[in-house]
Amino acid sequence: MYIGMKTMERPVQSAARNITIRRLPASGNTALAASALIQAALGIEFTLSGLNKLADPNFVRNFKAFVDASPGTQNGLLAGLIHALVQPNIAFFAGLTKYTELALGIVLLLGALEVGRRRFSGKLGIEHGYEAPVALVAALAGLAAAGLSLTIALLMGESLPTITPGRALTTAIPVELLLVPLGIAVAWMEAGRFRVLHRTH
Repeated sequence: MYIGMKTMERPVQSAARNITIRRLPASGNTALAASALIQAALGIEFTLSGLNKLADPNFVRNFKAFVDASPGTQNGLLAGLIHALVQPNIAFFAGLTKYTELALGIVLLLGALEVGRRRFSGKLGIEHGYEAPVALVAALAGLAAAGLSLTIALLMGESLPTITPGRALTTAIPVELLLVPLGIAVAWMEAGRFRVLHRTH
């Protein structure tokens, strides 16, 4: 059974012909299952974040207050862009953020379910022709999630993790920065799946 990444081939002798069995080493199968769990967690984070914004009737006003008060708006890499583009069009960017987060979350969750599904044997884990496009879209979603998280971290003025007494009872790495490598890891895994799946169709 072909299950979505580079495989090892083992020829099996038959009385009538040679049969090639494609198999995935157990370690590779476990790695894909673990990556699906990480992708699902990332998908849940972005889905809930988008839904929280949709549920907030004052989100545009709150988004404006957040942007105006953020350290990255006053100085930093994005300050000029925020003053010239985001603040004059605050309602547009509030909506863009809200729906982008929700869309990314849904795509990442669907991709995680697909990776997880292929770990099963029998009819549930059978290969389908839609898998390569799904993997490509999920890879792009992983990159977009990493980019959006980095943008928010810069806006909030987050710095690289250091030994900080004030963070003794909270996360050592700010969540926004932690989501960046997770998004890149998901994109890397899904891009690898896309390359292999695309070559087989």
